[in-house]
Amino acid sequence: MISVDTQDGRAETQRSTRVQRLFRIHGWSGVGLGLLLYAVILTGTIAVFAEEIGHWSSPLPVHPEDVLQPGLDRALRSVAETVDPQFYDEVGIRAGTGERLSAFFHGHVHTEGGGIVEEGVEIEYDPSTWQILDRREGEASDIRAGDNDAALARFLIDLHVRLYLPDPWGLLLTGILGLAMMVAAVTGLIVHRKLIKNLFVQRISARNALLTARDRHVVAGSWNLVFAFLLAFTGCFFSFAGSFGLPMMAMVASGGDQEKLIETVVALPEAHDASPAELADLDMILADARTRATDSTSRPVSLNVMRWGRADAVVMVNMSPSYGTLSGTTLVYDGATGTFVRDKPNIGQQPSLGNDVLGLIGPLHFGNFGGVASKAVWFGLGCASAYVVVTGLLLWTHRRRALGWLPMEKATVWMGYGLPLALVVCALGFFAATWLPFDPSTAVKGTFLAAVAGVSLLAWRVADLDMLRSRLLLGIAVALLAIVPMRLLGGGPSWIDALGGGWTAVPAMDVLLVIAGVTALMRWFVGGHSGWQVELVISKHRPEPE
Repeated sequence: MISVDTQDGRAETQRSTRVQRLFRIHGWSGVGLGLLLYAVILTGTIAVFAEEIGHWSSPLPVHPEDVLQPGLDRALRSVAETVDPQFYDEVGIRAGTGERLSAFFHGHVHTEGGGIVEEGVEIEYDPSTWQILDRREGEASDIRAGDNDAALARFLIDLHVRLYLPDPWGLLLTGILGLAMMVAAVTGLIVHRKLIKNLFVQRISARNALLTARDRHVVAGSWNLVFAFLLAFTGCFFSFAGSFGLPMMAMVASGGDQEKLIETVVALPEAHDASPAELADLDMILADARTRATDSTSRPVSLNVMRWGRADAVVMVNMSPSYGTLSGTTLVYDGATGTFVRDKPNIGQQPSLGNDVLGLIGPLHFGNFGGVASKAVWFGLGCASAYVVVTGLLLWTHRRRALGWLPMEKATVWMGYGLPLALVVCALGFFAATWLPFDPSTAVKGTFLAAVAGVSLLAWRVADLDMLRSRLLLGIAVALLAIVPMRLLGGGPSWIDALGGGWTAVPAMDVLLVIAGVTALMRWFVGGHSGWQVELVISKHRPEPE
């Protein structure tokens, strides 16, 4: 009888051990996804101002009144003579970093793997003088990587979109993280029975810092539920549409011909006359497009010329949204005669619910529908989302510290403070490369990786989490305050020169960075507290048992 009891006890102990092991694996994987989600949210929050970051980091001497200014036609014709006609299939003309104008003459090349890549020549202009600033040739990805002026903003965007993983795995991972965020938002809405109360309840206790931290987390999460769902849903669409949806649609609907599918979706008129013909005056087409704008807020922002130099050429002018709308329209012109053909939706031939939905997804994800004001709101909500994720992870891991979760708590501190530090340091690397003999793209990536390595070494050497937080916070403060001097050392314009050239983004960004640096320094000085930190006093509380 005793033997049976002993065997039952051992079996129960083994089952308990297996359950604890599985629970630990489950928890670690959940926290691991949470850390990646935090990285996507934080980089996306900064990337909201990617355009402004480009203007601030690489401005032209004078801000052009309009990128698509008169003189565009002559500038393009003069350079088209030097471009191989095989790249006349399409010319994409749009604003680049710092309001430079980019004209990409290219064709569509089928790869051995069955995919399609764009290959051609990109010309970069200063639209105020129509001086050629740069000329890059090759595949679109290589041309994009060679745009040194956009190195800083491009790095932030790529890190957000695909975490610098190879395609399509990076997009798939960010899509999965978006799904996890969407599930968290929905379940949070369901389980918060006192949601209305949680929107306004914030208890502040000097004796119970854990209670204060929990309330801050709940209040921020409650106010951010709708935005989190919106951000996750639109982010999932962009991730899965590019990595999975479009290739599958091409396989099913177009026999694997992705180029044919794109032409059908975009509603590009089919080729019918390959005989040579001079392209109509693009300045005249743009002038006509401006007269067709519904109000003063709508204007041409980019155009595409299909089949340059042929009788069946087509010019599509993309208009910015008019007042009270979130998506613009596309004006179609006959490329040979310059005659207006029709006003078409961005997707398909006729207005549709699908076009309306797709037109909303971009502005709602990027927050660019209201200019700088809406971007500022999206930035604040993004910061709140990052705060909710990292404080939730800190509360979860700290509560289970006695059960072996201390390494994961340290990993949360490492990511929560180390990633912002690495992102700030990569900006220092960009400006250092402008006055040192370094490639800016390589410098940005190299300084980011060096910062990650340094933060990792510090986290390995420093056992005390409070001290680790404090040192990382001091590093963030110092790096933020060093950016403006480094920008000036790199040849960036002074505030007087920037304002004289029409670049208000330069002093505005400098001021915001200095304010952020001083704030971080003050937080460090008063004890290492930060906006998303679970207070240091929490470490003095006994972890709660499971």
